[in-house]
Amino acid sequence: MNWNQSLTILKHLSIWMLTILLLRNSSLTWGWAVSSKYDTLIPQLYGAATNAVIFYFTSFYLIPRFFNTHRKKAFYAYSTLFLMAVSLVEMQADQYVGELYQNRAYLGIKGLAWPERLLEGMIYILPINLFYYIIAFVYRIPSDRQQQHEREQQLQREKLEAELKFLKAQIHPHTLFNGLNSVYHLIDFDPPRAKGLVWNLSNTLRYQLYESSERFVPLAKEIAYLRQYIALQEVRVDEDAVVEASLSGGEEEKWLIAPLLFTPFIENAFKYISHHPVQKDNKISIRLQIADKRLFFECTNTVDTNAPRISEAGGIGLENVKSRLQLLYGVDYQMELKKRQGWFEVKLNLPLKTLG
Repeated sequence: MNWNQSLTILKHLSIWMLTILLLRNSSLTWGWAVSSKYDTLIPQLYGAATNAVIFYFTSFYLIPRFFNTHRKKAFYAYSTLFLMAVSLVEMQADQYVGELYQNRAYLGIKGLAWPERLLEGMIYILPINLFYYIIAFVYRIPSDRQQQHEREQQLQREKLEAELKFLKAQIHPHTLFNGLNSVYHLIDFDPPRAKGLVWNLSNTLRYQLYESSERFVPLAKEIAYLRQYIALQEVRVDEDAVVEASLSGGEEEKWLIAPLLFTPFIENAFKYISHHPVQKDNKISIRLQIADKRLFFECTNTVDTNAPRISEAGGIGLENVKSRLQLLYGVDYQMELKKRQGWFEVKLNLPLKTLG
């Protein structure tokens, strides 16, 4: 039994003891205290016990088993039978103890016929029992709804984590595929550079598989990964294009960001870059900066006039990125995609989290 459970039990015991103490007031005993021979503590004790039975049986059996499972007819039927049975037992106990102690309140109804005596007893007993029955609802229903809400939130978090892991997993094969292609092109005519690319590929895969498993990672690590990833991609265009990358966000060691968000944009920039005969006409520009606790990412590349849409098959697609952004940031981000005058441009603006 943990501390919270012990505290709950202590609270309940305190409430029932307070109830008994309040009922020691003669004005709340409905005439039992008028007899000097009769100790009101006796009916108060079994009365409180009866009320406790009603409260806990309703709270922990009737409501969860019938009411919360949408078996309303059975719930109300069993509740009615239960309340009537408990009230009859309590009334019989009152009459037995009342006669035993010659209580005036009981002696006043002793001569009545059974139906009248039943009605007279129920007038006093049933409202009190009904009150504790209602209190059971007030206690249990909000608690159940809160627990249900917490379960739904937990399921939503688990679903979110599963979706994020699935979306990130789609990136890993592409990195391996593109990296191996880059190394393959260099092995024959530039072995030292190919060796360096294998090291880069190893580091990028290690980051994707292990270090990016968390929902948010240090921005400094993400930038280091992007530099190595861009180095792998540059081999694809080599001397056919001009690549500019400015990834110094400023104080990146103090910020957290969702990992691998920019990888698809960079991959698509290299994949769909233009094929003009002059190198300087084929350009890729990748920029990242921080301002007002937000990160601004921009990736632009020249494209051929007849280039396919960026989101077409062959890449992991922008839908993957959009899904992750919505899951991670909700509406607190802006993404802008433009194709104009031989350029394709991606702009992304999202909030940063503080590290630590």
